[in-house]
Order: sequence, then structure tokens, then C-alpha cells
Amino acid sequence: MLQISNTVSISDWEIELTAIRAQGSGGQNVNKVSSAIHLRFDIKHSTLPQIYKEKLLSLNDSRITNDGVIVIKSQSFRTQEQNKQDALERLKLLIKSAMVVQKKKRA
Repeated sequence: MLQISNTVSISDWEIELTAIRAQGSGGQNVNKVSSAIHLRFDIKHSTLPQIYKEKLLSLNDSRITNDGVIVIKSQSFRTQEQNKQDALERLKLLIKSAMVVQKKKRA
């Protein structure tokens, strides 16, 4: 379970995590070990409150597809577990950033 705030959380079944091979140089293990993580989270079919869904879908972010699916690829670390934690943390930050209220500008 991914805790977003005190009242909002995302169940594990809502987040699809897939292990993939990382790109780039990596030595002898690069073609054998699937250490990168591909995270998919469907906003429209999630249990998030409606206000969260609306704010997320209105974001102009390249990680959100036209179908309302958040896609995050994490390959910064050498281990699959570290990449999984990184992807989940980035999802959490994306959802939190959508709920930040912008201050109105005054002339």
C-alpha cells in the first residue's frame, strides 16, 4: 500500500509493476538481469478521490497518457528493489504535486 497523505492511499493491486532490462551500458550483466522497473497506474479506474483524479488528468505531463495512465520507468539504480522504491516515490510525488494549490498572482 502506497500512502499519499493521512487520508489517501493506493492499494497494491492498483499499481502494475513490471521488471524490464535497463538500457545503456552495464557490463556483463546488462543482457541477463531485468533490474529496471516499468510502473503503470490507471487514474480513471483507481480508488483515488474524484478531486485527485480531476487534478491529475488536467496536468500537462508527459508521463500521463491520453488514456489517463501514469507510466514511470525507473532504471537509476543497480537493483530491482531500489528501482521499485524509486518508481513508487516518483508516483507519490506526482500525485502530491497535482494537489498543490497555486497562489494567485497580483499585479
